[in-house]
Amino acid sequence: MPNSPALGLRDRKRLETRLRIETAAVEIVMTEGLDGATVDMISERAEISPRTFFNYFDSKEDAILGLQEMGEVQRAIAAGIGSSESDDLVSAIVSTMFEIVGPVAARTQLKAQRMLLVKEHPRLLSRQFHQFTQLNSTMSAAVVEFLTQRETTLPRDPEHVAEIAVAACIASVRIAVKEWVANGATAEIDTMYLRAIGLTRETLKVLQ
Repeated sequence: MPNSPALGLRDRKRLETRLRIETAAVEIVMTEGLDGATVDMISERAEISPRTFFNYFDSKEDAILGLQEMGEVQRAIAAGIGSSESDDLVSAIVSTMFEIVGPVAARTQLKAQRMLLVKEHPRLLSRQFHQFTQLNSTMSAAVVEFLTQRETTLPRDPEHVAEIAVAACIASVRIAVKEWVANGATAEIDTMYLRAIGLTRETLKVLQ
């Protein structure tokens, strides 16, 4: 993201491993079916141990969907929003969203295969919705903390304001990713980040 430090070697290796696991999970389910796929099979193809698999994902379903282990998600939210040194709430939320989903957004083929699997297996959609609900709740709580630390006068219903702010940013990220894919997915990832921030600001300005 703009003004963010480059990923260190350790973070790059973790990202590479995570993407390798996700790709292996999707490829195996595409050929063996959801019930036929196992953590052992996914781990073998990703060239990791089953123990390492569970350092990244809670289940094979989460690996298929690209859902990070919730502890990782919570740490990313705490660092990106709860501990942010910036007073720019929109940037904090959007950058945190890209920290969580950005690497997957860059894999257009993987995303297309994943969408097919979700349509074919309703329980994957149920799992996706469950974690999305958890993500919203955790991010909203972090936004309330953000506001509490910076605002002398809080809104009447800070929890509701936080939910709306998170929803607006998530919608903007979704639109920015769709546009990026529609334009050939060749532009830098940062263009999606800037577009999402711009969309959120434009929307909030219109609503004032």
